[in-house]
Amino acid sequence: MISIVSRALDMVLQVVTLSLIVALTCVILAGVAFRYSGESLIWYDEVAVVLLAWITFLGAALATLRNAHLGFNGLLFGLPTGGRLVLFWTGETIFIAIFAIVTWSGWLILGIFGNEMMTTVRFVPRWFVQGILPVSAALMVLGRLLTIPARLRDVYAGLDPEAQEIAHEIARAEAELKQGRQP
Repeated sequence: MISIVSRALDMVLQVVTLSLIVALTCVILAGVAFRYSGESLIWYDEVAVVLLAWITFLGAALATLRNAHLGFNGLLFGLPTGGRLVLFWTGETIFIAIFAIVTWSGWLILGIFGNEMMTTVRFVPRWFVQGILPVSAALMVLGRLLTIPARLRDVYAGLDPEAQEIAHEIARAEAELKQGRQP
């Protein structure tokens, strides 16, 4: 069940993030074209900044779900099993606590904006723009919780995911070299 939810969330985050990247590209190209023609768009800078923020925060949530953020795997997997477990659960507790606080405080901050609208795109409320902070923080907590079982299995087994990935890529490259050498 967890892997189904994890895969579905991964797919949704990929689609939304990629869509935002395409939208940002279109906005920037339109902004450049209009500026070149002498008729600058007044809204393009503000919209581009908002899109970039949403891409960044949703990308961070996707990286969390894929366990692709920087870590201290050398330290973690260099310890004996007991030490690995203590360090693992300490890191998880700190991560989840911090992002739970960010989620909660982000929702509180949204209430401050009230009925404010964006400066150049007057029909977009500021709470929608700033909403990415609590949404992405909540997604990071969810992503972290969904990946705990798999990561915990690796910690118990002493299997460093980075070392596994490197070994997999070396094996794949060697297989490609062998296929390329055969007539």
